[in-house]
Parts: sequence; structure tokens; C-alpha cells
Amino acid sequence: MNLVGNKQQRFNFKNRSGIKPWLYFLGAAVTFLILSPLFQKGCFIDGMLYKTVAYNYAEGQGSFWSMKFTNTSMREFCEQPPLYFYLLGIFYKIFGDHYLTDRFFTLLLFLLFIFVFNEIIKRLFKNSVPYLLLSLFFLVAVPVFCWSYVNQVIEPLLCVQVALAILFFIRFVESGKRVFILLFAGTLYLLFATKGFQSCFVIVLPLSYALVSKFRKNNYYFFAVSGLVFIAALVFCLKLYLPAAKWFACYYDARLVLTMNNVGNTTGNHLEIIGRFFSELIVCLGSVVILISYLKIKKKYPARFVFRNFMDNKIALSLLLTAFAGSFPYAVSLVQRGFYLIPSFICFVLAVVYGLKRYWLFFFFGLRKVSDLRTIQILMPAVFLAALVYSALHFTDYKRNKELLKDIELILPHLNKNETIVIDEARWNDFSLHAYLYMAKQISLSADKKAGKLLIRSKESPADSLRKIELNTKEIELYVLP
Repeated sequence: MNLVGNKQQRFNFKNRSGIKPWLYFLGAAVTFLILSPLFQKGCFIDGMLYKTVAYNYAEGQGSFWSMKFTNTSMREFCEQPPLYFYLLGIFYKIFGDHYLTDRFFTLLLFLLFIFVFNEIIKRLFKNSVPYLLLSLFFLVAVPVFCWSYVNQVIEPLLCVQVALAILFFIRFVESGKRVFILLFAGTLYLLFATKGFQSCFVIVLPLSYALVSKFRKNNYYFFAVSGLVFIAALVFCLKLYLPAAKWFACYYDARLVLTMNNVGNTTGNHLEIIGRFFSELIVCLGSVVILISYLKIKKKYPARFVFRNFMDNKIALSLLLTAFAGSFPYAVSLVQRGFYLIPSFICFVLAVVYGLKRYWLFFFFGLRKVSDLRTIQILMPAVFLAALVYSALHFTDYKRNKELLKDIELILPHLNKNETIVIDEARWNDFSLHAYLYMAKQISLSADKKAGKLLIRSKESPADSLRKIELNTKEIELYVLP
């Protein structure tokens, strides 16, 4: 059954006027949801932690396999592999440690991801632009995808690397050139050096493709060789290279063992992360449901044909299996966070868009008709302009830690560079406070009351005989110790 065979019904991909309104719409969404809050002040605790580690590396304190957080907290930082901190540290070395520097680093990662993602789309689709916009729309519609860029966690770098791994695999499927096997294996190693074993889930892509392709030896060859090269590189690095082996021993105890024992668990339900996987993709999944319903009701096209065509698309099916492999294993542990799933969302969106490529034409037909409306042609550029104006007006806003950052500005003149300040035990785990003070003046915080002459504690702490330095703070206060 050929649903799009009528030439008069075909979407005119070469006529970009039908795409421009939706390009403006997507640009407005990216500006409002990612770019505007990215450059505002404040950051999620993990992002501040990572920036401080990178700052130390830029200052010459530590090496690639031996990073640190502060002088009193995580002097041997092995919570995550070092590649992200190394790259951001290089960025600090080149452009300085201004608070906007790391924002531009994250923006660069976003642009690199779009570039690589576009290369994938161009190889999957003959007329790529509408499919690129649709795929990016589905990703931007994932709340935690935008959140990861805004709060500068490690996942934006993983997005680039996962997209590269997919691109290298597709290039091998196209050409059969063995150089892409080595490039894929190298990307696996970079993924491990960025976020550990769980980020190497893309090895499932060539394996699943080999399985659904049945007995094609070339596909098994890709999986076997890339896997062996990756394992050999890991063994050489983590066993034979002493600095890496020392880091891995620390990482294994501080991260892997504790995680599998649910230390620091974020949920009490093993299946919560699977529910989070589907809830984050609600726009993408809802669009698929609407599309299939339209085909069934309006075109009398059975849903089973849609699923059959999807299952026959080997790359789409392999991407779907890879997406599940990159998300569902997190259910083993109770340490679960939504942003861990972001790399798997890339595989899922590509699977859905590519696996249903012929059916999305009807979606494009509808958009083409709507884009011809004069109202839409005026409205979408206006929305994009409004997003730019909003971003400019709110550039100096705080997206989080507003009161804390203002308090730190008041306290900093009373603190000396490289000083150790005592912190109330109740706030010891406030690593954002550690990070802000350290990046400002290399100030380290200690719970040992003999470690310094000044004390920082929460505003609501009970009064005592300590002399308080009178400042108009809202969240924390500064005291002089006897």
C-alpha cells in the first residue's frame, strides 16, 4: 500500500519557504529553553562541582588522572572519569575563568552535537532538513535534555560522543571501510573516559544490528573487532598505566561499589527510572500515537503495517534496542537521575524518526499547509524575535542559588585568598557553597572548628556568643571564632 505515491501530494522539500516558520519556532524554543537560562547565574550542584574540578586543573592543581575538588573536600576526586574536566580545564586555560567561559563551552558542545547529528540525518534521509528539524524538536521537547545544557552536567559531552559513535557505525554500514571500526572503538573509549562503563552502551548498536541482520559476517566483524579494540585499550590503560590504574581503584570503590549498594539512592523503586524514560519522551511518543491514529482513521492504513515496516528497518530497530540498553539497566540500582538517560534519548528519537520516515511525510504535509497561512508566516518570526528579546532582558537573572550568590558577594571581601573557613556541619554537604567560594578565591571549607578563624553557617542557626560580622545576608552568616 503506497500512501505517498501521488506526485501531486508529495511534499516539496526544495521549497524552504514551507520550512522557515518551523525553523523560527524551533529557534525560539532552543533560545527560551536552553540558551537564555544557560547564560544566567547559578547552576545545579553537580555542574558547580564539575566546574570547580576543571578550574583546579586549569590552575595546574592536578593532572588528567588525578583531579581534585578543594583542599578540604575530595582532594582526590574520582567520582567521575576525567575527560570532561580536562576539556573544560583547557577551555579555562585558553579563555580565562570568567563565569561566562564555561557557558560558552557548553554552547560549543551543543553546536557540535547539532553538527554531528545533522551528519547522521543526512546519511539516513535523502531530503534531510525536515527530518532534522523534527528530530531536534523531539529532543528539545524532552525536559531533562534542555536541563542538562542549562545546568552544565557531563551529558552534553556524552551527546556529542554518542552521536559520533552512531555516525561512525552508519558510515561503516554504507561503505564497509574498516577505519570506522577503529573510530567507533575510539569513541567507546572516550565515552568511558567521560562517564564510565554505563556510557558505553552504544556497543549494543552494532551487536543488535548484527543479530537482526542474521548471518552477515561483516556486521559481526564490526562488533567483535571494535569491542576487542575497546577492551584492549581499557586493559592497557587501567591495568598497565599506573596513574589510570590508581584512579580506577578509587573510582571503583567510591562510585561503582557504593552505587550498586544504593548508597546515595534517589528513589525507593527500581522501576522508577523506566517510567521516567517514557515520561520524558511524552511529546515524541504522543506524536507517534497521533500519527498512527491518523493513518488508521483517515487513511484506513492498519497499524500492524506501520509496526511491520518499523521492524523491517534494521537500523531503526537496532537504535531502539540501543536506547533501551542505555536506560533500563539504571533500574538495577536505586541511584537514578533523569539526566542519566539523555544519551539513550538520542538513539530513541533517531529510531522513531527513521523507522517511521515514510509516515512522517503526512506530518510534513500538514505543516506545509499551515505554513502557507499568512498568520503563521508573521507569527513564527515574531515568536523567535520575542525569545531573543526575552533572553537579552533576562541575561543577568538567576536561575538558581540567587540568595546564596548574593550572600557570597557580601561575604567575599572579608575572606582572604587560599583561606580555610569553618562551616557548620549541617551545611557541609552544600557542595555548591564549596564550589562558589573556591572558584572565587580558592577558599576551602572545613567542618573542623580548629581549621580556621571564621565560621559560615545558615541564617536560621541558633544564636550563641560568637561575634557575627554584620552583613545584610539572606541565607548564610559569617562569624568570628574565638
